[in-house]
Order: sequence, then structure tokens, then C-alpha cells
Amino acid sequence: MDIFNLIMKMLGYICIFIIILYLAHITSKYLAKKNEFINKNKSIKIKERLLVNKDKELVLIVYKNREYLIGISQDKFIKIDTFENKDDISEEI
Repeated sequence: MDIFNLIMKMLGYICIFIIILYLAHITSKYLAKKNEFINKNKSIKIKERLLVNKDKELVLIVYKNREYLIGISQDKFIKIDTFENKDDISEEI
């Protein structure tokens, strides 16, 4: 009887673990949809982000048909350059 109780206890723990994983999966899908809905109608969009160092990064932001390249560090941010928004990939480099 002790082995039967031990097996039932282990199956119970496994079931609880699977239920917790399933609920975490549903919650993450819900939060992703909510975040997508919130960011859908924003006029400022982050097009690309490049981590240069532990506390420094370059961010390409799109706002009103213009792209802004911004350098961000721990204590400040600097506008590096401004570009016309061109979504054509066919442009030759």
C-alpha cells in the first residue's frame, strides 16, 4: 500500500505541474495579444534595436515618415541621424 500511495502522490504532483505550465502558456499568449493591441495604434515605432555594449544601444525609431537613429546609454541619449523612411528593400547598397 505504501508504493501505491507514493505513485498516486507522484501522479498528483505531475498533474499539478502540467496544469501550472498550461496556465502559464495561456497567460503568456493573453499578454502578448494585449501588448500587440496596445502598441498597434502608436505613432512612434521601434524598427530595430542593436545592443552595442552592456549599457549602450542603438535604436532606429520611425515617426511620421522619418527614421531617427538614436544612441542610448545609461545616463543619456543622443540623436545620431535622421533619414527619410524608405521601406524599399530593392534599393542597392
